[in-house]
Amino acid sequence: MFCREQVTQLRDKIGDIRAAGAELIVLGNGTVEHARWLVDELDMDSPVVTDPSRAAYAAVGAKRSIWRVLNPVVFLKAIGVMARGFKQTEIKGDALQLGGVFVIRPDGSVPYVSLSGYAGDHPDPAVVLAALKSL
Repeated sequence: MFCREQVTQLRDKIGDIRAAGAELIVLGNGTVEHARWLVDELDMDSPVVTDPSRAAYAAVGAKRSIWRVLNPVVFLKAIGVMARGFKQTEIKGDALQLGGVFVIRPDGSVPYVSLSGYAGDHPDPAVVLAALKSL
């Protein structure tokens, strides 16, 4: 449900993202079928790729831990996410793997990074857009 909320928030800003000269690329860790499901379920008009090995997550230092998924902060955050209409359905991929948001320039430099510290810890889309506009 947290991933779906984050992707939906960024998907809804795709016009602003593209106006800044960028593209939203979603990376998951489930199967190719899970990636297709996400495209269909969220009506994605952006690339969705998957890395079931989670090598990309390891390369950027993304955290993976049961304690970062099952803790009181996450449960409280989940209440708000569910109140906004995002429900947990079938788990697709590694539920313990946390993600992040990166702004990567064409030259390979990375001026903005936000790695999740716990499930549901993702930046406000306005912060990501501000990072894009500052390029």
